[in-house]
Amino acid sequence: MAKVKVAKISDVPEGGMIKVVVERDQIALYKIDGKIFATTNICSHEYCELDENHMMHGDVVECMCHGSQFKVKTGENVLPPAAEPLKTYKVSVENDDIFIEM
Repeated sequence: MAKVKVAKISDVPEGGMIKVVVERDQIALYKIDGKIFATTNICSHEYCELDENHMMHGDVVECMCHGSQFKVKTGENVLPPAAEPLKTYKVSVENDDIFIEM
């Protein structure tokens, strides 16, 4: 697995998310209680980019296209219509730099 620098902690708003692109993968970075989490940026229900169509509820992201909700820490879907979890990525932080394992 390759460890890739994707952003700075200061780039991600507390309680919010940003999208980064690594090669062709769209990845959503979230900051919850000062910690960084990463999932795919594409809803598992239908192709919908979360960074453009979402609402945050604490540590849950809601896809506004069809209402699916996912825990950002685990990718687990907690509200249909999505039946599959979001892919998650292992995150590490060094100083202000965010790295993910691809």
